[in-house]
Amino acid sequence: MRLLTVTLFVCSLVPMAAQTPGTTTDRSSQPLYRVTIVSRTTKAFNYGFLSIPTKIDFAPTPVLTGAKGEATIEPKRGSTLISAHFSNVPPPTRFGPQYLTYVVWAISPEGRAQNLGELSLDGGNKGKLSTSTPLQSFALIVTAEPYYSVTQPSDVVVMENVKAPETVGKVEEVNATFELLPRKDFTFDTAAAQTRPGGKPVSRAEYDVILAVYQAQNAVQLAEAQGADKYAPERIAKARQLLNQARTYPQNQKQEIVSMAREAVQVAEDSRAISIKRAEADKVASEQIRATQVQHEEERQRLLAQTQSVAEQRDAAQARLEAQARAEDRAKLNAQSVQQPRAEADRQVTAAPPAPSRDAVAVDPQQFRKFDPNSTENRRRLMATLSNGFDTIDTPRGVQVTIEIPASSDALVGRMRAFAAALQPFRELHIEVGAHSAGPDSGRTGREAEMVRDAMIAAGIPANTILARGYGDTRPREAKGSSNGGRNQRIEIVVAGDAIGSVPTWDRPYTLRPR
Repeated sequence: MRLLTVTLFVCSLVPMAAQTPGTTTDRSSQPLYRVTIVSRTTKAFNYGFLSIPTKIDFAPTPVLTGAKGEATIEPKRGSTLISAHFSNVPPPTRFGPQYLTYVVWAISPEGRAQNLGELSLDGGNKGKLSTSTPLQSFALIVTAEPYYSVTQPSDVVVMENVKAPETVGKVEEVNATFELLPRKDFTFDTAAAQTRPGGKPVSRAEYDVILAVYQAQNAVQLAEAQGADKYAPERIAKARQLLNQARTYPQNQKQEIVSMAREAVQVAEDSRAISIKRAEADKVASEQIRATQVQHEEERQRLLAQTQSVAEQRDAAQARLEAQARAEDRAKLNAQSVQQPRAEADRQVTAAPPAPSRDAVAVDPQQFRKFDPNSTENRRRLMATLSNGFDTIDTPRGVQVTIEIPASSDALVGRMRAFAAALQPFRELHIEVGAHSAGPDSGRTGREAEMVRDAMIAAGIPANTILARGYGDTRPREAKGSSNGGRNQRIEIVVAGDAIGSVPTWDRPYTLRPR
């Protein structure tokens, strides 16, 4: 038989705040107990190779001297039977009024704890327990607990198994980490403590009733401290109902009271465990939401900066072109001012009759537009698609869609999905979103334009192809104050690009051939 080692922890309880006798506090300010952790080891035995029963002893820890115990371990197929006897074990309330019972635990070498059952004491400070565990390698410890159905041991370890003279096998030490045996903070209701009978002799049946009710009260209070009212309201409500029924049950039906109180303990412990898991899940979810929000804000700021950079570059290029055109115009005027006097002098010298005048050739800027039959067809298709759901016109700037100021972001995203679907077949398009108002509030139109842009991005349109601007009331459709002045408040979306050409569908290309 191999012997393994499990790391356990012993504690000392120190009240965080002293209270004067007779004072009561509400549940939110009940005292907590600070726990000082001291690491130690205990032996875990491997019973998997035994064919006959063996014995082990229990030795007291420094927090409880004088206690004794022994256990017979009998391996069976699929489980290990345990029969334990204890003596000289004082009541657990010596460690604090919140500790009402003892629990025997099996601890695996990895630190996993299994509640084997409650150690009930008789009037002579003796107790026994017959139980089983599916584990083959484990340590046995005894802890003081606030109620019998706890799912993890407290730090008040009062006894642990040790090798007896009859124990046969090797000892191998294995360390378990502290996180596998976590510490718990217990609360104690001082007002409830003052109502318990002191020094009055009671029968064993009456003692069992009092102990069961107090354990249920402890279990409910601990579940409430873990947020059960928020995370497991149905379970904690049922636990309170069972506890109240146990308190109001006829005193002559002691067995029913104990049964009802122990059921309240189980339900309260379930609600406490559920609350811990759900609180942790809420914490993780909140952190994920915050991280996602930060990421989205960073992405939005990056895209905004990128869009602003593109707009600034485009404005700078436009300014350079305009400056170049002005310079060329000045050069032409200067050349004409020099050539006209020279031509007049030449005519006077030669005395030649003037040549017949010819009409100037009218040059239409439209004739320099790039005409591509494929682009024209694409423009017609885009116009036909957008006209099904939007107020659409074809302009020299591009295909223009006019929508009303959005009432809600959800409805706007739905409309922009249809808009994005119409643009999907075409490549290298760029979009300008302009928001207009009937009044001078240009800041509001800027926000509305950004809202439409965000809805387009959410609908799947690349952010670097969209420019959003607020024009205020600088580009009205109707005269201010007219009956149709409300039409000035609108959103105009202009789609342009090589894929749909630069010639409106109602226009045509021109040539320089004489007519």
